[in-house]
Amino acid sequence: MADPTDPTDPVEQGPDPTNPDSDSELPRAQSAEAEMTEVELWNQVKLRLLLAGVDPAEVRQLDAQRDALRATKPTEPSQPPAFGSQEDRQPNEAVSLMRSRILWSDQPRITIEELADKAGLDVEITRRARMLLGLPDPGDAAVCRVEEIEAFQGFAAGMELYGTQTILQYTRVIGSALATIAEAALTVFARTLSDMSAADESIPEGDEYTLMTFDALEAFSTVPEVLRIAGKMLFEQATEQLGGDPGLAHLAAVGFVDLIGSTLSTEELGDEAMTSALARFEEWSAELAVANGGRVIKYIGDEVMFVTPDLSSAAAVACELLERIGADPVLRQARGGIAYGEILSRDGDWFGTTVNKAARLVDKARRGTVLLTGDGADSVENAADKGRRRLKGISERVGVWRIDVNQ
Repeated sequence: MADPTDPTDPVEQGPDPTNPDSDSELPRAQSAEAEMTEVELWNQVKLRLLLAGVDPAEVRQLDAQRDALRATKPTEPSQPPAFGSQEDRQPNEAVSLMRSRILWSDQPRITIEELADKAGLDVEITRRARMLLGLPDPGDAAVCRVEEIEAFQGFAAGMELYGTQTILQYTRVIGSALATIAEAALTVFARTLSDMSAADESIPEGDEYTLMTFDALEAFSTVPEVLRIAGKMLFEQATEQLGGDPGLAHLAAVGFVDLIGSTLSTEELGDEAMTSALARFEEWSAELAVANGGRVIKYIGDEVMFVTPDLSSAAAVACELLERIGADPVLRQARGGIAYGEILSRDGDWFGTTVNKAARLVDKARRGTVLLTGDGADSVENAADKGRRRLKGISERVGVWRIDVNQ
C-alpha cells in the first residue's frame, strides 16, 4: 500500500506552506486552501488506483503526465489545470487504468493468432467473429484478452455442431445485444449528471469527475455477474420451446403501439422531457407484455413491437398502454395494430405475413384506437366489427375490428 511518509511514493505530499518555494508547481496567486484541495483530490485519485491494484510505477507515470500537462497548458489562477479534464480534451489515463484493472485484473494480452490457436479456430474466422461481436480488428498487435480463449472455444464447439455461418450469425446477435447493454450503462451515468444539472448543482470537473467515474466503474463491474444469472434464467425460459419446433412457424398475436406527435412534443418540451417519457413508455411496454404472457420484441423509434399468445392478451397490452399514454402529460396520444396468425422466429426477431398485417393496421389506426385482425378478433372485449379492409402489400382483404380506448 502507498506510504504517505515516503517521498518516493506516488501519493503527493502537498506544498509546505512554510517554504515559499515549495508551491512552485501551482500558481502563486492561489490560496493554500485551494492548493491543498487540488492536491487532496489528486491524492484520492492515486490512492483509489493503488487500492484497486494498479502498479505504483504506472501511478507515478500519471504524475509525470500531469506535470507535463500543467507545464504546457497554463491556466488562470482561479482555474487550476485538471488532469484529463473534458476541457483539455485529453484522454483520462487514470480512468483507463481503473477500467482495465476492475474488468481484467493483471491479465496479459495475446495476439489474435494465439487466440485462434488456443481456441482451435481459423485465424480469419476468429477475426471475423470478434468483429461481429463489435470489437475492432486487432491486426497483429497483442491486444486480445486471455479470457477470450474460453469464449472462442465455445464458438468453436458451436461451429462443429451447427456450422460456421449459423454460429457467426448468432455471434452478431450476441454482439448487438451486449453492445446495447454496455452503452445503456453510460446512460445511467449520464442521467446522474443530468439530474445534478437540473437541480442547479455544479457538475464535477477534472479530478473530482475522475473520482465520480471510478464510482461508476465499480458499480458497473457487477453487471457481468447480473448478465450471467439473468442469461441463465432467460435461456431456461426460451429453451422450453425445444420440446416443440423452435425454428418453425408459431401461432401468436403480434402487436404494435405507435406514439403520435412525439416529434412535436420534443420540440415543445425539449429532449430531456421526451427522453424520460420514452423511458416510461418502454418500461410500461415490457411490464405489460410479460404480465400478459408475452414479451417485447423490439423498439423502433417511438414504436414498440410485442408478441403474446392470443389476440385477447395482445389487446390487453395495447389498450392499457394507450390508456397510460393518454394520461401522460408528455406522450399524450398513441394508436395500436394487432394481428393473429403464423409467425416465424429468427435470431430473436419475428417475421411473416402476420407481422406485416399488424404493421399495416397500426398505420391505419386513428389516435386512441386499436385495430385487430385474425381468429378470435370477434370475441375480444369491446372490439367492433369494421368489415373487410385492404392492407398495403396484402393480396386479400382482411377482417378488421376496432377498440376505441381514449378518443
